[in-house]
Amino acid sequence: MRSYLGVLAIAWSLVMFTTGTAHADVPRTLDGNGVLVGSWLAPVQLEIFCEPQCPYCAEMEATDGDKLAAAVAGGRLAITYRWLTFLNARHHNDVSTGLVNALFLAADPATAPTAYQAFVQDLYRHQSKDGPSNAAVVAMARESGLPDVVADRIAAGDNAVDANAVGDANKARLHDENPENPGTPTIYNLNTRSVVDTDDPGWLDALTN
Repeated sequence: MRSYLGVLAIAWSLVMFTTGTAHADVPRTLDGNGVLVGSWLAPVQLEIFCEPQCPYCAEMEATDGDKLAAAVAGGRLAITYRWLTFLNARHHNDVSTGLVNALFLAADPATAPTAYQAFVQDLYRHQSKDGPSNAAVVAMARESGLPDVVADRIAAGDNAVDANAVGDANKARLHDENPENPGTPTIYNLNTRSVVDTDDPGWLDALTN
């Protein structure tokens, strides 16, 4: 009887773990350089290489962000965001460094995957030449549904990662996975080990439906 109850408990925990919005947890990847949004058991696993100051990344999130969020919430998709910081040098600022640090602070056991995705979309909606102020980032974190403890860490300016080292590591990975066109955004299908052709407007539906 005890072993039977144990099996039931394990089965129930697996159901809770794999249910779309019921599970709140946005962990880092094992290498420490990525953020997993959604369940590692989701049938479609994508890596998305993005730079916070990249206008093409902002365009992608504006076009596909809501569909990405819905697929994550439905348990059909998990996204590993791999953040880069190379546009700091081009724009002579450190905007990407600060935003990548905030995005890693948001990777927290208390953060719901849908809240993280909402935060990403909100940051890109407010993309600007000088970047948002820290107060604005904190406001976006709260409005996106990030836990108060996470927003408070962003407000305090806590250091989560060496953002430039993370950016360099992800840049090297991007060159390995998309050597012909290592730009952002690059979406890489971890199931098929291939770059996704996002020129097709139905690319996400084709993967998740």
